[in-house]
Amino acid sequence: MKVLFNSTQLFRIVSLLILITVFALVTGNTYSQDFVSVKDGAWKTDGTWESSSSCSNWNNISNGQPPVSKNWGCEVTVVINHEVTYSGNASGFGSGVFTSLEIGPNGKLIFEDNITINGGGSVPTITLAEGAELVVNGKFDIDRGVEIVVPKNAKLTINNFEIGDNKPVVTIEEGAILVVNEETHVRSQSTLNVFGQLLTVELNYSSGGEINIGSNDFSGEVSVSGNMLIGNGALKMLNNSTLFVGGTSSTGNSGSIYLEDNANLRLVGDVEMSKGGSMTLMDNASFSFESDYSTSGGAKIVLNTNARGIVHGKVVMTNGTITLKNDSEIMVGSSLTATKGAKITGEDNGAMFICDYPNSTKENTSHVSLSGNSFYGNGCFALPVVWKSFDIVVTHNNISKLVWETASEDGNSHFEVERSINGIGGFEKIAVLNGSGWTNAISKYTFEDPELNELVGLVYYRIRQVDFDGNQMVSDVVSIKASGIESGDEPILLTAYPNPTDGSSLNLKLASGNITGPVNVRFLQTSSVASFEGEVGMELDQWLLTVVNNASKGMAVLEVIYEGEAYRMKIMKI
Repeated sequence: MKVLFNSTQLFRIVSLLILITVFALVTGNTYSQDFVSVKDGAWKTDGTWESSSSCSNWNNISNGQPPVSKNWGCEVTVVINHEVTYSGNASGFGSGVFTSLEIGPNGKLIFEDNITINGGGSVPTITLAEGAELVVNGKFDIDRGVEIVVPKNAKLTINNFEIGDNKPVVTIEEGAILVVNEETHVRSQSTLNVFGQLLTVELNYSSGGEINIGSNDFSGEVSVSGNMLIGNGALKMLNNSTLFVGGTSSTGNSGSIYLEDNANLRLVGDVEMSKGGSMTLMDNASFSFESDYSTSGGAKIVLNTNARGIVHGKVVMTNGTITLKNDSEIMVGSSLTATKGAKITGEDNGAMFICDYPNSTKENTSHVSLSGNSFYGNGCFALPVVWKSFDIVVTHNNISKLVWETASEDGNSHFEVERSINGIGGFEKIAVLNGSGWTNAISKYTFEDPELNELVGLVYYRIRQVDFDGNQMVSDVVSIKASGIESGDEPILLTAYPNPTDGSSLNLKLASGNITGPVNVRFLQTSSVASFEGEVGMELDQWLLTVVNNASKGMAVLEVIYEGEAYRMKIMKI
């Protein structure tokens, strides 16, 4: 039987088919092949997966295990509810018709090498449930407009993190943690939101990008043990958020920092702003530069509405500006020199207090402009606490003991010991120790955590110092790997001494635990990396002596890797 349609009938039939297709898409009746893990295992092993499909056989069905990319055919979705390991490099992950990856509440996905999200096709969704974990032991390179959200109680651990320039968005929600063992590199047009916690050795966004620490609803926390470079990018901090940098910090090429609403920035190493770099503080925000500050190339700092700043060392301004408005102030622990086009402006009760005013640029020069009862001149200050050291040691009975010293205290009420287990859920106060109040003598404090025997994984500690007037300062973060082991099996703890060092010597000591094989060691500074492989002992100490002697002054990171675990120490060369 032959059935013929005229043009009108054919048009109606085609239109009906289009409507049916659109309706199916809208109502979620799309075709896909869904892979779900059924046990712990390797990604590339068929027995790890169970799959179901609503596609026809001719639609390029994937067999056995999910592909990491697929050019055409049935769409692929992956759900992981177990511990699944992917070996080898995963290039082009999520390209083509790979549409989604979901890691469930008990799921853990481990990439043993590098993973690169690039290629074409639909942009995949990557979702972590609460309690999920994603680990990349190599480099994680995102070069597509992918959005990754790490929710509360979830963890993302990466060796090197490259957030590319095709508008990817990575969000660390409150109670979540991102740990980067080496460098976090945020490129142009990318966004990193930290409403939980980020721990990284280096932070670099020299080509642009945006980092938001905290929001109107959440406060974020970022700790950079090494150096930070902001070039042609934006860093924004809100709502009591904190940023700690143990090494040097620099801005350039219009790199900007913005703090508001009690946000706090603490930079331990030298700070350099140049080439149009800027920093703006509003509404009780504060910063602490614990070494020297220098500016050139039109860089500027603006403090407005009760903002506060402390520069512990000297200020050297070759061009650039500092503007203080509406009851804002900066305190300089040494001298301030302004040359060429440098300018200090005070408006509406702005104030600049300088400890070494006799050796500084004077008020009556062209470099200083004051109005509205503003102040520039002699005035020294006493820091509430001058930290001398903060370390963690392990006693013979496997109890972690925090040891910290202060060089002086001025109005110090007490210390609050805070602990975080794997960073999940953030820091919690576990003890309070009274401070020494007012003293110029060295004060030593210790606290033992007997609960370490019951914990497993990385345990982080920090000290919150509280003044009698309620102002607070948070210390650096130290960590130890807890394994719930019995007495006598002490965790590995390494110390480097002398620290600070003048470059004449540097030794590595095994304070607890046991190392029976070779180690990989790296000495990292902003512009250089030196590497060593061998036994802990005389040969390693000789290598350290050569490296530290040739190193630049300032902060460095000494990294020791043994049996897949990384142990890091901050080294200060003076």
